[in-house]
Amino acid sequence: MGRKKDPKQLGKLMVYVLGHRPDEFGLVPKEDGFVRLKDLLKAITEEPGWGYVRKSHLHEVLITCPEDAFVVEDDRIKAARPHASVSPVPDVLPPKLLYHCVRRKAYPVVCRKGLTPMGQHHVFLATSKELALRMGRRRDSSPVLLTVQAQRASETGVAFSMQGELIYVVDDVPVGYFSGPPLPKEKKETTKPKKETVLTPQILPGTFTLDMERSHDLQQQKLKRKRVRKEIAWKKDARKLRRKHR
Repeated sequence: MGRKKDPKQLGKLMVYVLGHRPDEFGLVPKEDGFVRLKDLLKAITEEPGWGYVRKSHLHEVLITCPEDAFVVEDDRIKAARPHASVSPVPDVLPPKLLYHCVRRKAYPVVCRKGLTPMGQHHVFLATSKELALRMGRRRDSSPVLLTVQAQRASETGVAFSMQGELIYVVDDVPVGYFSGPPLPKEKKETTKPKKETVLTPQILPGTFTLDMERSHDLQQQKLKRKRVRKEIAWKKDARKLRRKHR
């Protein structure tokens, strides 16, 4: 872990992020300029050398910095004097392609219904895959990257606003104007045939079970032996009679 920086350095970074280039850090302020403190914290800790920062460090900056540097309301924060570039620019022509990430669980729904804010105030589209992935990983460790045909969508009436140099904002993107990887195949549940349970009678001491099939076979064998004995006896008697008459 690197040496912790002075709170003044962290304060300068916060002024730059909130007041000059929130788009560079994958942040999109609301119409009133505020971002959530936890979103600011995530963006800062992603930067090399700033991974040690916790919420307590942000509060330390707010206590020690000049009172007119930031405006804080509940769990939201904004720069007191933001640069004009932070304000959104409405109705702009976007580049040909933009990028957006969605959670893996939400991807099948997005493929059916299109891109919607999903808990955010708008749909945020990045100008690079790297920035889209950075923003997407804040909600899913392995998000699904989508490519948005932004100019085609704009030609059909989708209104784009520009938030800084790196992020565009829309209300939604209909199905047919973005592409992504194929959907994972759903596992089909194979129903195995149920095995018939054969009930075997409980054998108690001193009892026996009667096997009807085996009993029938034994009776047939006894009858055959009786027939054989009768035939043998008849042949013997016939021989005796022949001998007497000679």
